[in-house]
Amino acid sequence: MEIKTLEDLLQAETTVALAGQKLLVSIFYIDNLLIDTGPSRRKDLLIPLFEEWEIDDVILTHHHEDHTGLAYWLQTRKQASLHMHENGIEGCKQEVRLPLYRHLFWGKRQPFEASNVGDTFETEHYTWEIIHTPGHADDHIALYNVEKGWLFGGDLYANPKPKSMFKFESVPETIRSLRKVLAYDFGTYICSHTGIILDGKKAIKKKLDYLISQQQEVLFLYNKGFTPKQIRKKLFPERHPMHYFSLFENSPMHFIHSIIN
Repeated sequence: MEIKTLEDLLQAETTVALAGQKLLVSIFYIDNLLIDTGPSRRKDLLIPLFEEWEIDDVILTHHHEDHTGLAYWLQTRKQASLHMHENGIEGCKQEVRLPLYRHLFWGKRQPFEASNVGDTFETEHYTWEIIHTPGHADDHIALYNVEKGWLFGGDLYANPKPKSMFKFESVPETIRSLRKVLAYDFGTYICSHTGIILDGKKAIKKKLDYLISQQQEVLFLYNKGFTPKQIRKKLFPERHPMHYFSLFENSPMHFIHSIIN
């Protein structure tokens, strides 16, 4: 694990690997606020940090287990207050049955209690605007640090040019969310999987332009009479190990169906 800094921000970046697949995942700590918890599979590295840091509050960008895997530990062992979008609260109170590959990759997420983060959040030195940004998850949020002009985007950016999606994701919703955050005056963008992007607005705009172009191409072919399978073969012919590893929960077909349905 590597600890990186940007002014008073600490970024703890770790790698999770399984069956030849590797992903970076980061958590962020600033002004006694922890943004996301990381996966329980990395508790051996993350819990020592949590024991060292003074954590008053935790904001969860969404309910997925790589972002909430240690929420229960933080609530019960650190007495930290957990906050998230209202759409995720009830589900996180329940035991979750993950697909096997996600359980193996990220580890289990124990149930926990969170409060509604609301529209703004105050820490000692900062005001955070909370922006609902569905597309990757219906409870997904971004956090805009008003004083610094930083945007913490969870998984909104993650992959700048996706060629497949999970079945729970939506291209049109992601486009709307990208447009929404571009209305904010930020420079630095902070991503859970790619880290700190100093020219963040440019990166977000590039992803938006890419998704719009792919959406237009899919709709053009569909309106010409191409089937979803024919569209996949034309636009996204390559197979990725994640498609097989996830038993096609991650697939170009989900990308296409989210556009045409």
